[in-house]
This record gives sequence, C-alpha cells and structure tokens, in this order.
Amino acid sequence: MLALSKPPDWLTNNVPEGARDFLQGGGWWAVLGAGGLLALLLLWLTVGRLVRGLFRREAPPPPKDDLREDLAAIPAPPAGTADRKLTIEGVPVRLRLVVVAPAGTAYDLKPDAIPKLLDRVLPGLEAIVKRDQPRTRIWPKQLSTEGFANTFHRHTPVPEGENAPTRWILVSGRADVGGRQVFVGLGLQAISPTTVGRLRLDTHEWATTLRIRVLE
Repeated sequence: MLALSKPPDWLTNNVPEGARDFLQGGGWWAVLGAGGLLALLLLWLTVGRLVRGLFRREAPPPPKDDLREDLAAIPAPPAGTADRKLTIEGVPVRLRLVVVAPAGTAYDLKPDAIPKLLDRVLPGLEAIVKRDQPRTRIWPKQLSTEGFANTFHRHTPVPEGENAPTRWILVSGRADVGGRQVFVGLGLQAISPTTVGRLRLDTHEWATTLRIRVLE
C-alpha cells in the first residue's frame, strides 16, 4: 500500500512540471481512483459477457414454411369416368391440387364447402373435384392477387424444372363467389408434357380458359 501512496519516480520524472506538481499535491489519488473505476468497469463488462454466453438461449429456428407443395408426391388420380372432360386451353387435364384463400378480409372457409365454392368459379367443377379427389389446401387470407399468385407459384415447383415441358399446369387467380372474393390456385395434370406452364387469371377468365365438356 505504501508503494501506492505516492506517484512512482519513473512517472514524475517523465511528465511536465505542472503535471508533476498535480501528482505530488494529491492528484495521484485521483489518478488511482480513476484507474480503479476503469478496471472495475472492464471487469464488469468481461464477467457480464461471460455470464450472458453461459445462459444465452439458442435463437428459435424460423417457422417452417408449410405452404410448399411437392407435386411429385401427389398421387395419381383415380380412374375417372368418361362422362366429363376438363380442359385448359384445349388440353385435357385432371385436377390434382386445389388451394383456396380468402381475399382481403378473413372469413371461414370449410374444407367440405370447397367443391361447391369451385362450382361457382366454374360451373361443373364440383363434379370434377369429387371425381378427381385432388389434394385440397386452405391458406390464410391473402391481400392481393399479385401476392397470392407469386406465393402460389413459388410454392409449387414442378419436378421437371421451370421452363421445361411438363405434365403440370399451374393456374392462379381471383374469383367472385356469391359476392365474396376468393383466391384460387389449381394444379392440373395433363396426360403428356406440355408447354402451357403457369397461368394467372382475372376474375372473368376462369370460364373462358377452363372448360368442362360433358360427353354423351
């Protein structure tokens, strides 16, 4: 302790006269006090960092995106009767995926009501749903046609890769069903690969792009 009661000679011999007088006149204790506070601060920061490292919880993993569809894993359609034929741009297809979501304002969509809802989008589609038994999904509400279309097409990668001929035709758009707006995404499968690819439909285009032919 005695060694700290006065400034060391190596310090006083190497500072200007004014600083030497300050140290020898009691300023040395102020220097010691400031140094002690600085040392305590550094110690507190170091210990705090160690403690936080010991007790820090791992960041939770990001929520799994459950909207993605593995088209290759969707089973083949059941053997269909020949009384109805669904076509898109003249290509005969089977319905393998249905995605619906409320547009704008959230409201309840019941799974068992989807066939009748689709029948309002395109008369006769209810019978196609019952025949083809597609995979059916209800998504949370979507705010815009563009946003829904982008999300739907991003989550339905085709097995063959984009821009390659494929049996899959993916269609998305907004539809008016009894005064309510709903977003619809359909995964259609042709008999052989085509280049139709992906389509985005306006409300009035469903009935002109998709056709249901009732065979005699």
